[in-house]
Formats: sequence, structure tokens, C-alpha cells
Amino acid sequence: MTNMTVMFIFILYIVISAIVLWFFTLGNFQDWLFRCTLVIFLPIIGWFIPSVWPKKILRNEGEQFEDYMDAQTDDIPIELRSSKLALERDRELAVVSIEEVLIISDFTTRRRVMLDLLKQDAMKYLDILQTAVMNDDTETSHYAVTAVIEVKRELSLLLQKLSVEFSQNPQDPHVARTYVQVIKEYLRSGFLDKQSTKNYRMTYIQVIQTIIENNQATEELFNEKIDMEMTLGELQAAEQTALLFKERYPLSEKPYLQLLAIYCELKSASKFRTVLNNLKNAPITLTNDALVTVRYWSTGVNNTDEMVLE
Repeated sequence: MTNMTVMFIFILYIVISAIVLWFFTLGNFQDWLFRCTLVIFLPIIGWFIPSVWPKKILRNEGEQFEDYMDAQTDDIPIELRSSKLALERDRELAVVSIEEVLIISDFTTRRRVMLDLLKQDAMKYLDILQTAVMNDDTETSHYAVTAVIEVKRELSLLLQKLSVEFSQNPQDPHVARTYVQVIKEYLRSGFLDKQSTKNYRMTYIQVIQTIIENNQATEELFNEKIDMEMTLGELQAAEQTALLFKERYPLSEKPYLQLLAIYCELKSASKFRTVLNNLKNAPITLTNDALVTVRYWSTGVNNTDEMVLE
């Protein structure tokens, strides 16, 4: 067989293959080009590759594969939900487990747990770290001290940054609320001495006051400002905040309950009785805690003066 004959047969093979594959691919040029490449560069052998043949000819194999993939996809949401529940359960048990390990486990286990803890967000476990500082294993205690110092450093830097941002743009609600949250965490950390604690409490109140003046305060922020003012013994300021709270959120029980607590501290029986009656007559659906408070004081309404003044 001459070279010309071989060439003619190969060209004829290419033409016939191209025509057949064009029908297979229903005019899809990219698919057609891919299959042509297979059968041209792998003469004869290329036709035995499954990718060359139409899916309808390989129906069973295709359907089985697609069914398998669908089944795997269907399992994904179930697996994700299961993983989410497991993570939530692990988080709930984490604090208790770590505390137990730091008390009853051997030194090696304590150190391993502490090292694992340092790889996470130490702020979430600050209470545990502060307890671990006093651990009888010196190495565990050292790890805890290192972590606490790092948390303190990060909080200090963040406070400095937010203080500048807040002074430059006190109208920005995101900056103000972030600043409040960081101050709250810093106060909770136990890093501050008595005077510094008082100073940051005052700053905390001032920042929330700015948020209130910008009409961006939530019920939670009103509550926190009142609680802080009462902690500092600023009862008159707490009263003014609670009255404004009541004005801004007339259908909330919280300002009424705060006013009751304030007037109890001020030993103002008449104001206490007025707020109690207003709460009872307000168009508010009370929570169980509020109902208990109202019933308790209403039961002794005739002796309210004496009870408040005790």
C-alpha cells in the first residue's frame, strides 16, 4: 500500500469521523472539536474512549454517575447541619472541660490544653486564663500569663485606636458602639487598678451618652448606661437616663424596672409608688420577671413606703 493510499484513507477517516461526531454533538463546536481531537490523534483507539460517545448511548453509566453525585449532594446539607450542631455543642462544653482539665489532669495534659488554647482567640477564654495564672503547674501558669499579657496589649492598642477614631468622628455609630464594647471587655478583664477602672467607667458612660444624643441608642445601651451610673453611685444621673429611656421606648418595661431600682436606692417611696402604678397601667405585655416584680410590690402596696425606706 503506497503512502498516497494511506494518506487518502486517513483523510477519509478524518472526514467520516468529523461528520459522525458532528451529529453526536448536535452542533456543539467545542464538544465536537474535543472529540475530534481524541479520534484523530488516537486513530481507532479514540473511538473506544467513553467521552467520544453520546450520553444516550451510555445511558446506564451516565445515570448511575449522576444519581451518585445527586446522592452525595443531598447529603451535604445534612452533614453541614450535623457539623454545626457538633460545633455548638463543643463550644458549650469547652469552658467546663478546660476548667476541669486545669484542675484534675496531670501537668502534661494541662500544658497541652493551654497550648491549644493559645492558638485560639484568647479573649473568649479570658476568665479561664486568669484562673490558670494561679495554676500549681508553673509552666501552665507561665503560658496563661503570656496569653493574658498579650490580650491586655491587644486591648490597650485597640482602645487607643478607637479613642482617636471616636474623638475625630463621634457621629459614626459603628465606631462608637465598637468603642463601648471594647471598654466593656477591658473593664471585665480585671487588668485595671481602682482609679483606672473608675476613669474607664466614666468614659463608658460618656460614649453611650453620645450615642443617645445621636438617637442611635438601643435598649441594651440605655440599660448599660444606667447600670454603670448606679455602680458609680450617680443616682440622679441614672434617674435622668431612665426617664429618657422611658421616653424613647414607651412600650418597654425596662425603663420602669430601672426607675423602680433607682427610687429604691434613693429611698423615694412616692416616686417608687408612682412608677409601679404607671407600669401596672401601661399598655405593655410584661415578661415573667416584670410580673413577679409587680406582684411582689403590689402585694405589699399598703406598706410600700416602709419597704422602700428600709
